[in-house]
Amino acid sequence: MAQSILLACALTVTACTGGASPPLPPESASPSVEQSPSPTPSPSPTKPKYQPATAKGPAKNVPIPEYTALAHKNSEQGAQAFGEYYFQLMNYVGETNIAKPIEKVTSRQCQLCGEGIIDSATHSRSIGEWQVGGGYEFSVIDAYISAKDKALVNVKFSIKKSTTYIKPDDPVAVYKSTQPEFATLQLEFEKGWKVMNLLVAEKN
Repeated sequence: MAQSILLACALTVTACTGGASPPLPPESASPSVEQSPSPTPSPSPTKPKYQPATAKGPAKNVPIPEYTALAHKNSEQGAQAFGEYYFQLMNYVGETNIAKPIEKVTSRQCQLCGEGIIDSATHSRSIGEWQVGGGYEFSVIDAYISAKDKALVNVKFSIKKSTTYIKPDDPVAVYKSTQPEFATLQLEFEKGWKVMNLLVAEKN
């Protein structure tokens, strides 16, 4: 925090005397000058600290993924950035059970998105359920424009081990980590990308 510094200036003059001459009257000292303190800037509001979920309770202050300008663009680069953003949203939903951000960029035509992600999160939030761990580790392999205002984004992902709770220190389910899998996001552009379908490749 910036602090104001007050400066005081004083002039000191000595008087001279000589022989029988009467002493000269002392020169008056110039008055001290004080500089008005500059206004102290208000401190910037501190962002609440992120706290991951534990067996005692759900995560707190989870940051919402940034929807970058690139992810808004109708291009292969934009579709790729959007694919990364979408999987970040999936991780956000897994930590918070807040589905609104991902609902905005998802069509209900996508059954896996609607039932498996959005509805599941909404239900978990309604009963006070939370998970510890979990989340997607992912990398976008490629993206390409498949037709006018349509794109496909291919993603390699795996899911980390997680434990689900409804009461502190009382796990109700444990999920093992998964082996790497592949998924394809089918996107459509209208004032921004939207997921129309999410296809996961069948395991051999």
